[in-house]
Amino acid sequence: MRKSKKQHQNIIKQLAQQHGVAVDEVTRDIQAAIDDAWNNPDPAIRERQRKLFPKGKPTVSEFIRVMTAYSQP
Repeated sequence: MRKSKKQHQNIIKQLAQQHGVAVDEVTRDIQAAIDDAWNNPDPAIRERQRKLFPKGKPTVSEFIRVMTAYSQP
């Protein structure tokens, strides 16, 4: 099942509420984690990223969509 942009925003909002921070902070932190992971020099990690995100570095919404789909049974 594909998650809509509205669902992604709700996930980010829930995370912000759970951690007592602003939605923008959660978005920035997720983007920073994506950037750090994308710049990782480990070949195995880079290979995994290419498999998960064949079109290149994902946006926050793309990352959430793929990770939530990946974590589903």
